[in-house]
Parts: sequence; C-alpha cells; structure tokens
Amino acid sequence: MVWSILTAIASLVSMVAFVVTAVLIRAELRAQEKDRYLSVTNDLFSIWQSPEFMEAQLWLLHKLDHTTWQDFVEAHRGDAGEIAFHRVGSFYDRLGTMVRLGFVNDREILSTTGGYAIAVWKKIEPLVREARRIENSVLFDDFERILPACHVCYVPNLQPGTEVFPFSIAQTADRVTTTEVRRRLKRGDAITLLDSRQPDDVAREPEPIPGAIFMAPDSVAAHYQEIPPDRDVVVYCT
Repeated sequence: MVWSILTAIASLVSMVAFVVTAVLIRAELRAQEKDRYLSVTNDLFSIWQSPEFMEAQLWLLHKLDHTTWQDFVEAHRGDAGEIAFHRVGSFYDRLGTMVRLGFVNDREILSTTGGYAIAVWKKIEPLVREARRIENSVLFDDFERILPACHVCYVPNLQPGTEVFPFSIAQTADRVTTTEVRRRLKRGDAITLLDSRQPDDVAREPEPIPGAIFMAPDSVAAHYQEIPPDRDVVVYCT
C-alpha cells in the first residue's frame, strides 16, 4: 500500500517536472525566436537607413533615366549607377527571401519599406526583365514576389496591379490656390492641411497654418498612417 502511494507520488512529481520543463523550454525557444527576429529586423533597418543605401535608392528613383539593360550597361557598367542598382535591388531581394522563409513578418517591415520597394521596382523593372534574358534568369525574383504584400502595406485598400506612383517627382498632384483653400476652409469642408516644409524653413518661420499637421518630407513614408484617410489633403511645402 505504502509503495503504491509512493509510486503514485513519484509519477505525479515526474509529470509535474516534465510539464514545467516543457514550459520553460517553450519560453526559452520563444525568447530565442524573438531575439532572432529583432536581430534580423534591426540589421535590415540599419542597412535600409544607412546613408549609402538611401543615396543609392534616391539615385534610382530620381536620376535613373535608362529603360533598357543594354543602355544602362553602356552608361553605368562598373560605376556608381551599377552599384546603386545592385545595392538596392539585392536588399529588397534579400528582404523578400527573409519574408518567404518566415524570418520576418511582412506586415511589420513592409509598412515602412513597402512604398519605396514599389517605387524602386517601377523604375528598374524594364532593366530587370531584360537582364534576366541576358545575364541572370533569377535576378531579384524574391524582390518581385513581395510586391503584392508591399501594395497591401503601402495603402491597405490597394490590390496587386493597381497603379501607384509613390515618391515619384514625375507625378504631380492637383494644385490648388490659397484662395481656394481659404474658401473651402471657411465653408467648413473636411480638409487636412499638411505642413511638409523643409526643417530649415520651419526654423525660420516656425508658426504653421492654424490646424495644420507638420510632417517633414523624409518622414512621410513612415508616418502617412497619421493622415486622416477620410478627408482631402492639401500639402504645402518649400
């Protein structure tokens, strides 16, 4: 009888110990997974925010003027243009690989980088298509795979294939006069005034238009969600 009781107690203790051990191991694995996730995302953002990467990305967005791989190679083979092409394209391709393998959450990291990824792809897509036929058949393939997720993160109601032109200086918005803005404000129209002046200009004239939201030009991509989506937006800048 005593041995039966002792055996039952020993079995219960063993079971409790097993459960506690399993819980601790699970917690440790989650902590390791979180640490790995933070390490990977921090490394990605460090690269994305580096001056070298941003300079290369802006060059592609605003100065790349070739639409064929052959012309691009003739103009930029071995110089800063080719470096920018591969630096930026390879980064987004690596990001796509990380998303595909489940190392990073696309909805979290693409909410910051997605708009730029779309804009870069729209500039380099003709070059990539031709380069795949000539030099590298899988060039930036994981970059291309994340584009649908980029669209969803950039503006939630967009679907793949929707035409968008983020951060493009060639795309012009409708212009409105100050008289028209005053008239609409006086009438009580639902308008959001967005003060997107350069920091130096804000320092010289710190007082914004009453009721305006200040958002520096280089922060719009990260904070556009703060702009009310159900109102017309009037942007004034310098």
